[in-house]
This record gives sequence, C-alpha cells and structure tokens, in this order.
Amino acid sequence: MNEIEIQKTESVSGSGAPGAESAAGADNKTKVVLKPAGPLDPPGERGRKTSPRRPVTKRNAVAYLTKIGILAALSTVLYLFARFPIFAVFPFNVLDMDFSEIPALIGGFALGPVAGVVIEFIKCAIKLSTSSTMFVGELSNFIVGVALVLPASLYYKYHKTMKGALISLIIGIAVNAAVSVFNNYFITVPLYSVFSPAVMEVRVEFACYYGLGFNVLKSVVASAVTLLIYKRLSPLLHL
Repeated sequence: MNEIEIQKTESVSGSGAPGAESAAGADNKTKVVLKPAGPLDPPGERGRKTSPRRPVTKRNAVAYLTKIGILAALSTVLYLFARFPIFAVFPFNVLDMDFSEIPALIGGFALGPVAGVVIEFIKCAIKLSTSSTMFVGELSNFIVGVALVLPASLYYKYHKTMKGALISLIIGIAVNAAVSVFNNYFITVPLYSVFSPAVMEVRVEFACYYGLGFNVLKSVVASAVTLLIYKRLSPLLHL
C-alpha cells in the first residue's frame, strides 16, 4: 500500500509560544492512503484514495445510480434478446444461454458488490413482464446470478491484483456451481413441477448434470469476457 503525506502550512503571525509553529505544522499534516490500482483499472490510475473517503454528495449519488441504471439496462437487453438454447437434448427447453451476468460483474468490480446485486435484481424484475416460465426462470436466474457476482466482487474489492481478480472469479464460479445444484434441486424443479409434474422425473439429471454444466459454462464465459473488456470500460465507470 502506498502512503503519501500532504502537509498543509499556515503562516504564524505574532509572538506565540516556543514550538507553536512546528506544532501547528504537525497538526496540519493530512495523510492520504492510496491503494494500488487493480490490474483491470485504467493504466494511468496509480492508486485510489481510501482515507479520507470520497464525500457522499448529490452529484456522486446521481452518477452512481446512473451507472447502475446503464449497466442494468444493458444486462436486461442481453437477457431479453441475446439468448439461445443449449443442451437441446434435455427434455425441457429451459436452459437458454445469455450474457447478462457480464454487466453485473463489471458493475460489481467497478462500483462494488451492492451495485452488482442491484443490477441483477433490476434485470430480473424487468424480465418478469415477459416471463414464459411462470416467474420460475427469473427467480432462478437471479439466485445463480447473485451467486456469481456477489462473491467475485466482494473478493476483488479487497484484493485488487491480477491474482486477486483471477481468484475472485474462480470463487464466483465455484459458488455459482454449488448454489445452482441446490437451487435447481430444491427450488427450481419443485416450482416447475407445479405446472409440469413430469419434470420431477428428471430432477437429479437437471440439478446435477445439465443444470450444473449449463451454469458453469455460463459463468466461465461471463468471467472470461469480463476480464477481456473491463480494463477498457473502467475509465468510463470511474469518472
């Protein structure tokens, strides 16, 4: 961690007590601690101020919400229009590949874990209006999406190195895989069975084979694309 001291000097007039000027100078020293920029951040950015923190102002809040809104809109577009089925051999056509986790990962890395979760929520909430799965697909997408974005962005927040970036995405993929098995077996398939009881006959296959492979593939692709494009988009997100 780089540490820089910025000394504020003030002129002292009149006859003060001996050593008053040096004491005042010491009191006017402000330490600004800079963290090294992450490997995916702009090349010109050598560090980020962490003390004192950036003040919460109306302008900063509006900028933060605007960035979340833009990324959520992009995620929604990818969720609605850039999707295609995979594992066509599976009896139920519910495994559609999409890339909507990419904006959420970018938002989580650049704006923090909360932003990544909010982007996932907005995307799924908008998709509910066009749901063809009785809202089950959107619920499942939100659960497994957060399982990828939240742990990855949490780890990267405190480990802004190349090694930290890779580990964060590996953690996200692993958590996503584990949660997808639990979610599909205990939540998604039972909910689908209300409308199509036959799906219970392939519960294990869906949760442990097709569903697991689908979510691992999806999270790996999203993580790889994020690594490739985040560095170029980061300057815009840190304005």
